[in-house]
Amino acid sequence: MKIRLSILIALTLMALASCRTEIEREITDYKYFDVPTSDTAGGPVLYAVTDEEHLQYGARVAYVSSTGDTVIPLGKYAYYGTDTLIHYANVIELPNDSTYGRQIAIDRNQRVLFDLVMFDNGSEPFIEGLTRVYRNGKMGYANKYGQVAIPCIYEYAKQFENSKAQVTFDAVEYIDMDEHTRVESDDWFEIDKTGKRIKK
Repeated sequence: MKIRLSILIALTLMALASCRTEIEREITDYKYFDVPTSDTAGGPVLYAVTDEEHLQYGARVAYVSSTGDTVIPLGKYAYYGTDTLIHYANVIELPNDSTYGRQIAIDRNQRVLFDLVMFDNGSEPFIEGLTRVYRNGKMGYANKYGQVAIPCIYEYAKQFENSKAQVTFDAVEYIDMDEHTRVESDDWFEIDKTGKRIKK
């Protein structure tokens, strides 16, 4: 009887494991710009404009000054929710073929600061002053100035809550039977908003 039960449990676990699709995160060697502290004052505000009928997600976007000077021209980026560029803008690289490129944050000089973490159908909001970001497949946190405040060294990082966040260097991300993204790890630990590990 015990052998039958063990076999049944093993088969059930194998069936459940086969009903999920593991997500392979792409590891790249992109170059990123680190915003120095001296740049946190920002420059003149830039405004998103498009030559399409509506300024909506995926529309070709340019950023212009209040005097109408084009600072970031049309043709390279698509709109991704940033109407007003103060410190940086979330944009989508326009496709070279039939697919859109990366979702990235750029400064007014079009330097790439980091790749964006998806949240629902847009970029992740700020929570407790930080947002999760990617650099070359690893996660960390950025502030409102576009500075990576906690380095992108984690395999997975959760959002901050009560000034703490759970992170891990070893995680498996997958899509379950209900098409939801899940993350598993045996090695979660907590960090504070300076990136320091919280001892228990």
